[in-house]
Amino acid sequence: MLEFSKSLLEAQAHRMEYAKQHMAFGFKRQLLYDLTELMGKRGSSDRIIGDLDTVTHTLLGVIATGNNSLVEPFYNVVLSSVTGAYGVFDGHNPPSGSSLRYAAFGLSIISDWLGTPLDLDAHALPRDPAWGQLVAHWREPDPDKFLSVLLQACDTHVERIAVTEREANALSKDFEFNSVFLAVHPTEILAVLRLRDLLGLPNPVEINHPLMQTPYAAITCRPGEITERDELLERYLATVRQRDPHVLPPELS
Repeated sequence: MLEFSKSLLEAQAHRMEYAKQHMAFGFKRQLLYDLTELMGKRGSSDRIIGDLDTVTHTLLGVIATGNNSLVEPFYNVVLSSVTGAYGVFDGHNPPSGSSLRYAAFGLSIISDWLGTPLDLDAHALPRDPAWGQLVAHWREPDPDKFLSVLLQACDTHVERIAVTEREANALSKDFEFNSVFLAVHPTEILAVLRLRDLLGLPNPVEINHPLMQTPYAAITCRPGEITERDELLERYLATVRQRDPHVLPPELS
């Protein structure tokens, strides 16, 4: 999406205020677009563009950029889609290019934060040992103990960046991060740090890992930090409501 590209370019130029705004706009737009697409697929077996991994990444992205109020309504729509077998599908009908281990990891943390832990077995979703440490210990109250878990998660992110075209395509199940944006923006790491912050848990003062030492790792926002209006999104939502007043969940109408 264009907003993500703009965000990375602004971060390269060290204009972090604009980098954060573009990233927040991008994730919010993606979430609301996916949400309307999922709601529109009810009663069919059609898929949206994307899969359970991509909508999980979007959920993590809106958390990382301070739009956490959107998470529960969208999570509920995603879960309804998976349960109803429309829009996006779980491990019972997985996409050809993914193991869904990223979705399993991300949704486990998000559902834990929401107080409704996801049953991975019921959805045939894998327990990945590499991501599993972060799932198990993301609420660790000691920031020093948590740091070792976080560094391992950063290693996992780097190890699973697709570098070649073959890795991005033929071997896509082995590499979660198959674009420049997915590679350089540590979305899931930033989301977990933001969730800990929301819960009042202390985060490590310094994360000495190459993934977290770039300007892209600073593209994260607290709730309420972005105050600018996204007029393009507002016009899109006005059109959506005009065409179908019931397509958005009540919390977002």
